[in-house]
Amino acid sequence: MFMKMDLALMNAKRKAGEFWDRLLHEEKGASDIVAIMVVIVILLAVAVIFKDNLISLVETVFGKANDWVEAN
Repeated sequence: MFMKMDLALMNAKRKAGEFWDRLLHEEKGASDIVAIMVVIVILLAVAVIFKDNLISLVETVFGKANDWVEAN
């Protein structure tokens, strides 16, 4: 029983080590991460630029939804 548990633990440690090694040394997804970061920065910039318009839009939508809920 303990031998099987030891083998399972060693196998899990090996797989975890391989995962971290691949994660740290693989550069395949680096361009995807950069693209995602650029999109996030652009979305944040648009949100800051149109902050007042977005707040007004959200207040209008939730106001209408609240009125509809109260009417029904």
